[in-house]
Amino acid sequence: MTKTPSLASTAPLQADYEAALQLSGLVDDVQDASLLDPRPYRYVEGETICRPGDPADCLWVIVSGAIAVKLQDQTLFVRRRNEVVGEQHLVGNGYQRVYGLVAAESNVEVLVIDKARLEAHPEAGVIWRNIAKIISIKLRNASRKTATLGRQLADDTRILHAYTSQYALSRRLQSGGDHQADYLVERTVIWFSDVVNFSKYILKSPPERIADIVQRFFNAQTEPILDCGGHIDKFIGDGLMAFWVLSNPGEDTRKVCAAAARAAEQAAENVANISIGNVQLALRIGLHIGPVISGDFGSATRHQFTLIGPEVNKAARLEQAHSDDVVDGQPPLGDIRISPEFRRELNALATRRFCKRFVVRAKNMGTMDLYTA
Repeated sequence: MTKTPSLASTAPLQADYEAALQLSGLVDDVQDASLLDPRPYRYVEGETICRPGDPADCLWVIVSGAIAVKLQDQTLFVRRRNEVVGEQHLVGNGYQRVYGLVAAESNVEVLVIDKARLEAHPEAGVIWRNIAKIISIKLRNASRKTATLGRQLADDTRILHAYTSQYALSRRLQSGGDHQADYLVERTVIWFSDVVNFSKYILKSPPERIADIVQRFFNAQTEPILDCGGHIDKFIGDGLMAFWVLSNPGEDTRKVCAAAARAAEQAAENVANISIGNVQLALRIGLHIGPVISGDFGSATRHQFTLIGPEVNKAARLEQAHSDDVVDGQPPLGDIRISPEFRRELNALATRRFCKRFVVRAKNMGTMDLYTA
């Protein structure tokens, strides 16, 4: 139960009480503030001053300490020394408290002023004007805070999109703020790519120059991936992992695989237009389709949404295959390598384009088939 302050009148006011009343703005232009009969009361930290649903029959002027304005368990505002609290719900008969007020410091002292005293005061009109001014100032400050929070939210959203994919964000939000993204088995197109022989330039060029080139060749890949409906999973050194999720049973698998193949061809063309001196860069890409486990993986303190499973490893091995790994087929290997499973989902024209079959040795996987253009 909320504590009811003592009804004993305290006159005259102590100097600190009178100063708090004057500085609060409640009694500006009021000749005799003592007629309000403000009564001091002390609270300790965590003690309830009022609860939602309590009758709005008084207001408080904070003499010392701080008071939290709460909605359920959320703190909306913290009011401090010489501020008025509880005034907004006084306007109207029978109004009840919407918010709770809780002492937010170890020693909180307030002056309690009854609504009946406000209404009976000979200068009630002036006091209500002052209350309106106090409410107006608070609303203006709340609007500014809301605008600031809106800008911060927009900035945070941009940062989130910069560090994770839209698909990962949607999965994360569906799980709620207190939980990691649920684990799902999903049929997925997996992409791995890597810039050929770029590592030899890293320690020989100025860092700023390398950073510029890296951004250029990642832009050259991410734009076609996103344009074709894919999601960026992560950047791995100068490599990239991306994916397309076939989340609906009736989704056109051929359409998704065709989009991934178009993205691969456009990305390879884009990267080929980037040169270091007179050396043209090249891109290797592995494309595979199969079931993966997706969700948040990591430690108790740090995790990341990603895909795991043997099919992910197979896509990575497709990209990593070199001519020295070829067991059957005539090297060189093409830059875009697709698995037989991925090739079966392409139309006849694309199938004819990716017609060169190779058998290659793959680390920890024995041999595997792949096709290139």
